[in-house]
Amino acid sequence: MSSLPGVAQARSHAAATSDTVSHGRRDLPSLTGLRWVAAFLVFWFHCAGWGAVVSPWWHLPQFGFIGVSFFFVLSGVVLTWSARPGQSDGQFYWRRFARIYPAHAVMTIVAIALYLFVMPPYKPVWAGLLALLLLHAWPPIPIVNSAANGVSWSLSCEAFFYACFPRLTRMLGKRSGRRRHVVVAAIVGACATAAVVGSFAAGGRFDTPFYENPLVRFGEFVLGVAIGLALREGWVPRVRVGAAWLLAAAAAAVTLAVGVSRGWPVPRGLADTITMGPLALVLVAYAGRDLIGRDTLMSRRWAVYLGQLSFAFYLVHQLVLDLVMKQLVPMDHRTALAVLARTPLALALSILAAMALHHFVELPGQRLLTRRASRRRQADVPAYPDERQEPRLVGAA
Repeated sequence: MSSLPGVAQARSHAAATSDTVSHGRRDLPSLTGLRWVAAFLVFWFHCAGWGAVVSPWWHLPQFGFIGVSFFFVLSGVVLTWSARPGQSDGQFYWRRFARIYPAHAVMTIVAIALYLFVMPPYKPVWAGLLALLLLHAWPPIPIVNSAANGVSWSLSCEAFFYACFPRLTRMLGKRSGRRRHVVVAAIVGACATAAVVGSFAAGGRFDTPFYENPLVRFGEFVLGVAIGLALREGWVPRVRVGAAWLLAAAAAAVTLAVGVSRGWPVPRGLADTITMGPLALVLVAYAGRDLIGRDTLMSRRWAVYLGQLSFAFYLVHQLVLDLVMKQLVPMDHRTALAVLARTPLALALSILAAMALHHFVELPGQRLLTRRASRRRQADVPAYPDERQEPRLVGAA
């Protein structure tokens, strides 16, 4: 009878689907809300891509590509903070697969069908199949990197980050203080240098395969993991949220000034490098508020719900934009006014599509896959576990 509470606890863990589950640690709801900020920045970036450059101000929404860098750092923080104690590498990989793959697979198939039968450009099917395997960010071929659902190149990067995560956290966890800082600084510095050099080598655009290469983007994730480890070890940041946002805005202004001085576009590698630290400080500021139980705008219920929708929103928004701009309300001329008039419709449809994907694909798929894995692990447990085996049953999920 003593093992029954352990079985119940394992089953309750198996049913959990939120990345904010802290397993004995305080939840960080503001970081969930910030996921929406990152996704919304990318949405504005893709909206701006439809318009004509009529003034320097039009480059401001195009600066939204830093939302991807923001999310890579955030991903490292959240994964590290919410890591399950005693979880095997295989269990971690399966839970990550269950978390992202159902929605990714559905949207990849939808994208292939749309670009084959509904709207140009007609992307090659073979490249879309590579996207299904989450390998399309690796080949230095633009048509492959943007295959099927164009935004999913970042998921290909995330898949690489997931593969590295268990060993990365063990390696950094064994080091403390200055040694860890040196290792993290070396990785971040190497990736940032490659990003800046590649950005200027590509004439500033940096929307080449090099920009989407997982090795180049690895530093952002490592920075997030380092922050997550520090939080787990008891660090409670005392950074003002307003000051962190002001610093991020100042970094963005510096990057925009570079764009003005060199005649546009803003070099993406340089932009990501300059803003990465301040945006990480924003995450730290909100995490510190959550740790001491202080309410923030990003921890409100509506913000957390939008954050939970953010992955689905990210997956659907570019396809919805293409449908709106090409099919539903096609533009005769690409002007700022034409884009702005269609943006509210694209945003509303993107949110509705994200809600459908989140509630009818993402969450059910995650629950189904994790539940089956939990049942298989429970089936391997002896009927009469001894004292050494029972803790493994409690922490099985």
